[in-house]
Amino acid sequence: MKIFERIVLIAGFATLAALVIKLNPSVVAHDIMTVGWGFLLILPFPVFDNIFNSIAWRFSFSRHEAKGLPFLALFRGRVAGDGVNYLTPSGTIAGEFVRPGMLGDIRTAEVKNASVIVAKLSQSLAQALFILIGLFFVIDGPLHFLNGRSRHLATGWALLVGTIILGSVAFLAMKPAPGKRPWQAQGRFAALRAVIRGYLLDHPVRLTASILFFGLGYLWGAAEVLLITRFMGLSLPLETALAVEVLSNILDSLMFMVPAKVGTQEAGKTAIFYWLGYPASQGLAFGLIRHLREILWAAAGFLLYAVNRRSLPSAAAPPRALSELLREPL
Repeated sequence: MKIFERIVLIAGFATLAALVIKLNPSVVAHDIMTVGWGFLLILPFPVFDNIFNSIAWRFSFSRHEAKGLPFLALFRGRVAGDGVNYLTPSGTIAGEFVRPGMLGDIRTAEVKNASVIVAKLSQSLAQALFILIGLFFVIDGPLHFLNGRSRHLATGWALLVGTIILGSVAFLAMKPAPGKRPWQAQGRFAALRAVIRGYLLDHPVRLTASILFFGLGYLWGAAEVLLITRFMGLSLPLETALAVEVLSNILDSLMFMVPAKVGTQEAGKTAIFYWLGYPASQGLAFGLIRHLREILWAAAGFLLYAVNRRSLPSAAAPPRALSELLREPL
């Protein structure tokens, strides 16, 4: 583990410990225990989120290549990739190398790798749009908890991310000009980029559908907020639950380098609940409950990847091939 990663983890655990001590461990424990048997409903709730994301990934294939794709393989690939992203300090990148291998040999490496890159772009764009639309809906609605500067910073961040993603899409859709860097494409990267370019130019409707379903996945997070807080004894209005999820996505995107969201999940939810006028201890309890659910799902995803790699050794090749392709000159 690198020195920076160790420092981040230590800081995260220290932040978590400081929050628990400051907000009274017995109070936080009481808020968590209030959920009781409700955790049995909270734990499987992300199944629907992963269904939306799996459908979105299917739309990241061309119409022809999407035919006959086993949905269960796509679902396993989403869960496994998310698990690796969550538990490794890779900035949500390592899991993208895992997803192609989870599909086995049912498609060529170029097609699988291209679908992962397109899905990553559409998911990132969906998150930026979710934050933007959510901010306008929440901030200009009945909740006015952010001042002008905070509002502009949050909106500006989402616009910046969206602009970068759209620029990436435009770059990939361009026809390479041989011999002129950085537009030229060489070696295996040329075949991969050709598949991506063909998809972007020929399937704009499928790209839009992919963005839409990823967006539904983010929106489903607000439903989880409602479910968890309801078992905690809180009756949050829909716009408040949406505010929690929108602000959570902003903080998560800013702290994406922290593995397993150590400390950031709890600190973020504590701050968000405080901003919204709820006891900070309830925000910390909410963060711990969601964090536990995320860790269990991430562990399940990592286990799926490990089992898949053991049973199908060849499945590990596509992720390495993708990483090699990304290191080749453009």
